[in-house]
Amino acid sequence: MLMPLSIDMYLPSMPTIAKQFNVADSTVQLTISCYLLGFSLGQLLFGPLTDSYGRRKVLTSGLIIFIIAVFCCGLAASINQLITARFFHGIAASATTIVINALMKDIYRDRDEFSKMMSFVMLISNVAPLLAPIIGGFILFWFDWQANFYALCLMAIICFAMVIINIPETLAKTKRNKFSLTRILSNFIALFRHRQVFTYMMIGAFSGAGLFSFLSLGPFVYMNLHGVAATNFGYYFAINVIVMVSMNTLNSRIVKRVGSIKMIQLGILLQFITAIGMAIVSLFDLGFIFLVACIAGYIGCISTIGGNCMAVILDCYSHIAGTASSLAGTLRFAVAGAMGVLLSALVSTHTTTTVTSNLTEWLMVGSMIICNFLAAGLFLSVKNIKRK
Repeated sequence: MLMPLSIDMYLPSMPTIAKQFNVADSTVQLTISCYLLGFSLGQLLFGPLTDSYGRRKVLTSGLIIFIIAVFCCGLAASINQLITARFFHGIAASATTIVINALMKDIYRDRDEFSKMMSFVMLISNVAPLLAPIIGGFILFWFDWQANFYALCLMAIICFAMVIINIPETLAKTKRNKFSLTRILSNFIALFRHRQVFTYMMIGAFSGAGLFSFLSLGPFVYMNLHGVAATNFGYYFAINVIVMVSMNTLNSRIVKRVGSIKMIQLGILLQFITAIGMAIVSLFDLGFIFLVACIAGYIGCISTIGGNCMAVILDCYSHIAGTASSLAGTLRFAVAGAMGVLLSALVSTHTTTTVTSNLTEWLMVGSMIICNFLAAGLFLSVKNIKRK
């Protein structure tokens, strides 16, 4: 949860940060952009490192850097210092995501068993953004904005202690790859050239981009267009989490019986049905509750699709699980980030409230539909994957 908490927990404090440093809101937003930039680059760094030096060593090193960086965020005396610290904060946060995927693959070697456990990891990653602003709001109420970063520092210290106590090294020395930039580049090229693996990476990426479309525009649709109070938005968002929990429970119970591929197919099909439902509801103005239900059904399938795609990918490239996980994560972030930038640019070109609100709903619904169609098209095009 450290990665998503690091993004969303201090969001309620951003106006306060802008006032304290006497800068524009857009300047404070750079603290998020630089964090995400560091996170994206860090995945490409820590993935190969964990295949060469082991999971535990890289994870503990990443957590140490995380603790130092987030503590520096709290001590920042200027906005430039905060932006710089956030960049290194993002790099360190990527270690927690990448290493966990590879470490779990070492423990759960069977693809469907791994998929079962991965669905819970994806659930935690998606639930955290719901909890983060609530936690951050309470922290800001009682303390200054710096307390958000000190709280993250404490969380990382607890995680570090838990890893030291509970997590042994899971990658035997005989299975490690000698660190070589040439070998790393060769592995990335091999992943790109493996059509099925790359296709499953992009399926997970487009599915995740659908969630990012909602996170980018959903609050404006719910509150500006449909009149939901800011204090009630979290309850509507919680419906998405309930459906996600239900889908993950279903996945954990039947994936070993039907297989990861079938679960990806089921997730994409349910997304397709709810995506069409969103379009119909918006086109004929059938009511806000029906829109919420369709969105919840769509988002509820994302962790099922993403977790099973990762299971298929790592089953094929278990010998370089860290490298494969890092590339999949980078692609997922790149697609989601590009979608967010595009949607923000389209919305910002309109000024009137009515036009912007209606356009915002159609942009959200349209982008989610496109993401599902792309994922479905890729899934239909890919053949049965073979282990390398």
